[in-house]
Amino acid sequence: MNLNASIQQRVFYEDLPSASGLELIDGRFFIVGDDSPYLYELDEQFQIVQKHPLFDTSDFNNGRIPKALKPDLESIAHLTYGRDDMLLLLGSGASEARNKGYLVNLSEKNKVQEIDFSRFYVFLKRILKIETEGLLNIEGLAMDDNYTYLLQRPLATGINVIFRFDTGEFKDFILRQGDIPAAAVYHFKLAGIGEREAGFSGAYVLGNKLFLTASVEDTSNAIDDGEVLGSFLGVVDLRALAYATDPANPLAVPSVQLKNDDGSVYKGKAESLVIKEVTPDSKYKAIVVSDDDQGHSELLTVELNVEE
Repeated sequence: MNLNASIQQRVFYEDLPSASGLELIDGRFFIVGDDSPYLYELDEQFQIVQKHPLFDTSDFNNGRIPKALKPDLESIAHLTYGRDDMLLLLGSGASEARNKGYLVNLSEKNKVQEIDFSRFYVFLKRILKIETEGLLNIEGLAMDDNYTYLLQRPLATGINVIFRFDTGEFKDFILRQGDIPAAAVYHFKLAGIGEREAGFSGAYVLGNKLFLTASVEDTSNAIDDGEVLGSFLGVVDLRALAYATDPANPLAVPSVQLKNDDGSVYKGKAESLVIKEVTPDSKYKAIVVSDDDQGHSELLTVELNVEE
């Protein structure tokens, strides 16, 4: 599989801090920031039309929630339950404060429910054999009617991991306090820059493809930011997951590095994406959000060509 990508449009947001997750529902874009208490709603022209509070905003006085206090909401996905449209937002699990998630019921005037994912994240740590605080780092979430995918971003020389759950069982767990669903675990290798491999940062599922954002950041832990060296878009063929079960032999992910019009490296940290349009000749219109670690965000329109 060969990928080519070109940035068509860039929109900068001065007052939308640290975009980390993006979802698209009926022409409306929803963005969550990892140090903001709001869910941002954008129209089709990428203009912010509403800010929906998720929790107490008193720690947001300086425009960003302090690092030690933020729930670090890194991912977002659309799900339905009965007749209700909902958004699930997940914290990264990198610390106790980051074990929270939020369920936003769009069909009930954006009613917000906080969910404690501590028990679930302990389950994920056991699978990954993580014993040290700060090594779990869930950065991506994607859902369709069949499966739910969670993406673990590795630290240093770790491996990118995708957890897959049955969506019905996952919904039952979060909406009805059911049992933790069984997890299938897959291991992946991404492109790198210098000696650092890219790490998962976001996901979107469409048909038999899982579209990914990934970035290379010069940091050794899940708490502190580091210099962003570059970002990638990648595609996992979900029909090939059977080849990704061995952690000693991770499956390579086809990817392409994001570059500016002049060919220079795009230095924003791509955090999440959605696919807005698909053409018959396998060109995908991807909408990507990125974070500059300075309290601002950017939205990119990217034409992604996938040749199989």
